[in-house]
Amino acid sequence: MKSISSYLLLVLILVINTKSFSQQKTQVKWLTVEQMDKLYTKNPKKILWKVYSKDCHYCHDFEEKVLKIPAIATYINQNYYPVLLDAFDASPVTFAGHTYESKDKMNPMATHLLKGTIKFPTLVFVDEQLKMLNFLQGYYEAPNIEMVLHYFGDNAYKTVSWNDFQTNFAKKK
Repeated sequence: MKSISSYLLLVLILVINTKSFSQQKTQVKWLTVEQMDKLYTKNPKKILWKVYSKDCHYCHDFEEKVLKIPAIATYINQNYYPVLLDAFDASPVTFAGHTYESKDKMNPMATHLLKGTIKFPTLVFVDEQLKMLNFLQGYYEAPNIEMVLHYFGDNAYKTVSWNDFQTNFAKKK
């Protein structure tokens, strides 16, 4: 009886460890602004800012239910510098040679990116030349996020209208 119990315990531990390992493997590798700035200086690449609040239920759900999907997390890690930005951390932020300082309780970079339109979570898409492409505010389901990530990440926005891209992207799936 002891050997069966030991065997079941070992199997349970292996299953839990395998599941934990696979989840860690597919998470978005969020960077700080400082980490991203160093990487960007060496190799310019699109930036995906996730502006959130620690107290935001939708932000946590969005991270767990959408951004941890393996295909989405992998695509973000490969095509963007993903930066996590707490909207209520009012510390000064230095990026691309400019220091953003807070005039209120908001994160100065969040204030700059969101231009006064505060809603969580917000994904901000920035190109390799640091031009803001667009932003999405609120909770979106995985198929919608995946489509937007590809629209900007694959540079389709340069040659294809959003409506045409949506139609063709849906046909691929």
